[in-house]
Amino acid sequence: MGRGKKEMMNVCIAGAAGDGVRGGGVILGKIFSELGYSVFVYQEYQSRIRGGYNASVVRASEREIDSHAYYYDALICLQDYVFERHVDRLRGLLICDSSFSLDHDRKVEFPISETVKKLNLPDVSRNIAAISVFCKLFGVDIEVLEKVIRESFGERGERNIEAVKAVYEDLNVSIGQMQRVGERKELVSGAKAIAEGMLNAGLKFYYAYPMTPASPILHILAADSRCIALQPENEIAAIMMVIGSAFGGERAAVGTSGGGFALMSESISLAGMAEIPVLIILAQRSGPSTGMATFTAQQDLYFALNPAHGEFPLIVASPLTIEDSYKLAGDLLNLAWEFQTPAILLTEKHMTESYTTAKLGGVVKKEVEIFREKCSEVFERYKITESGISPYASPPALVKANSNEHDEYGFATDDAEIATKMYAKRMRKEKEIAKVVENLEPFVEMKNGKDWIVTWGSNFGAVKEVAEELGFSVAAVRFMRPLFLPKISGEMFCVECNYAGLLAKLLEAEGLEVKRILRWDGRPFTPEEIRREIERWAE
Repeated sequence: MGRGKKEMMNVCIAGAAGDGVRGGGVILGKIFSELGYSVFVYQEYQSRIRGGYNASVVRASEREIDSHAYYYDALICLQDYVFERHVDRLRGLLICDSSFSLDHDRKVEFPISETVKKLNLPDVSRNIAAISVFCKLFGVDIEVLEKVIRESFGERGERNIEAVKAVYEDLNVSIGQMQRVGERKELVSGAKAIAEGMLNAGLKFYYAYPMTPASPILHILAADSRCIALQPENEIAAIMMVIGSAFGGERAAVGTSGGGFALMSESISLAGMAEIPVLIILAQRSGPSTGMATFTAQQDLYFALNPAHGEFPLIVASPLTIEDSYKLAGDLLNLAWEFQTPAILLTEKHMTESYTTAKLGGVVKKEVEIFREKCSEVFERYKITESGISPYASPPALVKANSNEHDEYGFATDDAEIATKMYAKRMRKEKEIAKVVENLEPFVEMKNGKDWIVTWGSNFGAVKEVAEELGFSVAAVRFMRPLFLPKISGEMFCVECNYAGLLAKLLEAEGLEVKRILRWDGRPFTPEEIRREIERWAE
């Protein structure tokens, strides 16, 4: 795709697991954001501790972006063997160790490993030395790099700054001068955005058994004093602890990926019957089974829409950007408590483990009334109401929750008349949920032309760029249950990261004709790839 006037740079750092590739990508992203650029950082890594192929793609621009790009303006190689994997995308400068024998027309070599060794630094510090080469070449003031390293590493950063100074002293090549273009922006991961959204909506307990790509949320919340984060023995225990906390009147959530979510199915149904508010973060990765554990996918849509046996009200939403992850995480926690039912934030690896410059704000806790006083009689917890929403109570009130069908006080029953009324009471909440969701921007609509690109999840960033360039309107779905769609006419493309076109099938069920642009290789779309697919359809 052609670059806009204000496009800056798309840089790839590539190496092996253990080379600090992912951390290096974040550092470079922070350098760009310190200079006021809009930044997006994509992380690609294998499920291994050492060796293999890891890459971070860091894109910076003066315009707002929510996607990395396909072609690289610079490639930083920390291992010689990764060059062949990325050379087809390189349209600019290669930066590598002077001991490598790599064939490329535009190349800057520097004794990266030798410099780190002379300073008696750990081998992983080659990532900082290599980034320093890039920064010196493109005229980044050394003070900017030093500031970012100190803020990122604290006292440990002082040793890495020795490598920065050595590179700036010894490298005498200059390619350009990177100027500040605005005030510093904050670089935020999708996992951080989700955590902050839940916290601002009143999260007090978070339970999770580690599972990529949801694990970073657990790590972030474990270090935050505003809530208690615990790792139980498995995913079943995790969601049961969420249900227990919510029964006790405290807001709680759980995070997992497909395999762990499968183990939670029975407990989700329990929460539906007992009308317990739980928030589940389902971070998708490639499947089925273990699939490709560290790669992205959008394969679990129908699983999220139908996660458990029986019928019960359920709310499912999928964020479009990292900023949207923050908002939806907070909104869903509030909605779960407002309607006393499970809610699912359906996200994906490309969202949780990527970084972007974002402003997080606006989420607040929506209070609900909870009866917490001691009483001599069982609380009428499941009182039948016109809306289907019953009074909520928690200990020390005398309150009963039941996984069986029950009467208004929570006592088990198989009486036909009571069961009919109680089932209908729960399901009436679906209409009330739809009324509220309709005012929460259930989809994003951008009108640019008569033809449309429809998508969901993290594809939105790349889709938006292509649509603006080619004159397509965009419909990006946020809430999947209840599902709302704009009025769409003309030719329509649906962009998804799965094999069958899961959202496309939902559109076809509404009588719409859809052309599919799909991938299922574990990698997210870039704007260039979407444009190429649209042009292929036009041939």
